[in-house]
Amino acid sequence: MRGSSWTRAGALAAPLAASLLLAGWSDAAAAACQSRSGKALRPLVELYTAEGCNQCPAADAWLSASARRQPRISWLAFHVDYWDAVGWVDRYAAAAHGQRQQYRLQSLGRQALVTPQVIVGRDVPVDWRGAAMAQLLAESRRQVAPATLAMSASAQADGRMRVDMQARLDGDRIAGPALLWLALYEDGLETAVAAGENAGRMLRHDRVVRKLAGPWKLESPTWNGYAVLELPGDLHAGRAGLVLFAESPDDGRGLQSLEQPLSCAKARVP
Repeated sequence: MRGSSWTRAGALAAPLAASLLLAGWSDAAAAACQSRSGKALRPLVELYTAEGCNQCPAADAWLSASARRQPRISWLAFHVDYWDAVGWVDRYAAAAHGQRQQYRLQSLGRQALVTPQVIVGRDVPVDWRGAAMAQLLAESRRQVAPATLAMSASAQADGRMRVDMQARLDGDRIAGPALLWLALYEDGLETAVAAGENAGRMLRHDRVVRKLAGPWKLESPTWNGYAVLELPGDLHAGRAGLVLFAESPDDGRGLQSLEQPLSCAKARVP
């Protein structure tokens, strides 16, 4: 999971990489797996973690359990690579994940770049296992989402995945542009750690971000596009899924998220 990249707000219209293609909404994808967001906000919970961090396994377990208990919330685990030099190289880490963590914190006026760290919209809860976190998520889910998202995924004959995306912004609830991201995640991952702070431990992970595409800058009420993703060779489609999410470029406020399993799209490969 190396080589992912993204740009900051000053150049967000740039393409992600050669594997990412943008174009108009495709009618051909209408028969593939489809999902569309509802009126209520589906909050996104971001966990920044690393296999080389001895405090992170507890956070990983918390996220796994939370994702099972609360399926109407989007959960993503971003493995960061700045722990790789401390004895163990995390195979799921990417520089783009640490860059996103730093950008998110800077937009919130915070400096503490730590792992594990949880970010939910404009909030960085310290006691993410406590009652305050539960209340934050409950309050978020009661909000009306300022954006509506839709996506349709279809497997290609060459093994890549095409994801058609659509976003609509409610001008009465959001002023200014928004950013749109697409994440490919995988559940049920295990690593036998042989060095570093977690040496000798078997670590288990869920909602691990395997690909991160975007951001696309949304400057009009309606946006259509698609991405073609190169899937990791070791990806298990039956345990993978997509999360499409929109946020404010100013403070990271969550505008909406949408989740879809990859299994139905993968089954369509000729």
